[in-house]
Amino acid sequence: GDVILESPVHPVTEGDPLTLHCLYRNTNPSNLRADFYKDGSVIQNQTTGEMIIHKVSKSDEGFYHCKHPERGASPRSWISVRLSDSTPSGGSVGVTVGLILVFLFIVLVILMILLWFYKMKK
Repeated sequence: GDVILESPVHPVTEGDPLTLHCLYRNTNPSNLRADFYKDGSVIQNQTTGEMIIHKVSKSDEGFYHCKHPERGASPRSWISVRLSDSTPSGGSVGVTVGLILVFLFIVLVILMILLWFYKMKK
């Protein structure tokens, strides 16, 4: 087809910006009208031929395509969003809780030993 949606090949990191360009064969890319679709529904009408999501979230993941009134629609492109490394995963939270419990257990054992020694001295 004549219409192409230019999108990233690799997954986009959550929180990063995403720019999609609607390109037309043999045409200057500036000032081109385009409707942008996500999962089959119109999400933006643009006169610039580009759509910007300033902070991508997991809910932005899906199939995107653009459509020009006269030239038709682009093939669908899958946009994948990966979670950023800065967000703590469930695993690290579990490890932290585990370490706190082990520490409390050790303190409790030491207190019991000290109490036992104290009673033995009496």
